[in-house]
Amino acid sequence: MSNAQRDVIQGPGPNASVLLDLLGQADQSARPVVFAAAQRLGLGQRLQILVDFEPAPLMKAIAFQLRDSISWSATQHGPQWEIAVQPRAEAEARDVVDLLTWDHFHLDRQFADVLLAANQNDMGEAEHIFKDYWIGLRRHVHLENNILGPALGGDAEHGPLSHMLGEHESIVEQARILEEAFNEQDYGLLAPICAVLSGSLAKHENREENTLFPIWQTACNADRGRAQEFLLRAKALLAGAEDREVCTLFP
Repeated sequence: MSNAQRDVIQGPGPNASVLLDLLGQADQSARPVVFAAAQRLGLGQRLQILVDFEPAPLMKAIAFQLRDSISWSATQHGPQWEIAVQPRAEAEARDVVDLLTWDHFHLDRQFADVLLAANQNDMGEAEHIFKDYWIGLRRHVHLENNILGPALGGDAEHGPLSHMLGEHESIVEQARILEEAFNEQDYGLLAPICAVLSGSLAKHENREENTLFPIWQTACNADRGRAQEFLLRAKALLAGAEDREVCTLFP
């Protein structure tokens, strides 16, 4: 048994609590152990990590690698630090950009589940998941196109907001073609359509998170009252509160 394995203490069941005692280890040697444990973290599970170096660079790098699918906080106790990690889905969003970043991850997971079910020839399950994905995608696009973009900017003519609007139009059209394939039971088209859409989503999300989201975060958080209003409306919208308008704009 390796030292890393001995350092892991896990409770039973889905609500397991995992402790990584990495005291005495340097950042570089601790990184793969923390990454592996964070990657396996499921809903209802928690990860506690003990280190004796300032953990922010380590945890920011791991969160970036995992597409912000985790939420973490650190508390210092003398020369030691205790890091608490949980799935991002169970953490409160800090602001509307934080919520959008999580929703990217959530939609990506749903899309992967659509493809997995289709590859297993379970077309009923694939179509069921796709219906949830399709309305979720349209909610996300409506929030960004029609609520946040006009208010928070990013240059709708030539800047990152312009790129976002154009890419959204293409992504929605590709998803609509996928919907038609399900409706017509033309299952032979699923794999090529999913491949094209997957590439478009990866390129779009990377561009959006690295160029547009920092602009929106700065603009939004300059006014804490407005930031809270945006966050509350975004949560409600992504939960279905504005679906009538969403389905009118993106039938």
